[in-house]
Amino acid sequence: MSVFILKKLKDLSNEDLDNIIEFLSVTINDFILKRIKSKEIVNLDININLNYNEELDIDISVDLELDKFSTLDEAIANEAIDFALNSCDLFLEDNYCG
Repeated sequence: MSVFILKKLKDLSNEDLDNIIEFLSVTINDFILKRIKSKEIVNLDININLNYNEELDIDISVDLELDKFSTLDEAIANEAIDFALNSCDLFLEDNYCG
């Protein structure tokens, strides 16, 4: 999933980009772990790529594999991505808009 975020960002450093990646990763991880017991998760792989020129392009993929006894749907990964992107809008506005 990819999205373009805010045009009015200040110039972002590599440290800023690392902080944004960390925010997104923690948000996705927390979202999933609040809904699924960790023992039901066989694999959780979160990949976040940021491309920053004049706009910030965020590309997120989440590979979530649940054990065969889990009654939950792996589609929760997409819900986590949507939640993280919406939360990121506020995070960016609060921390990186000039």
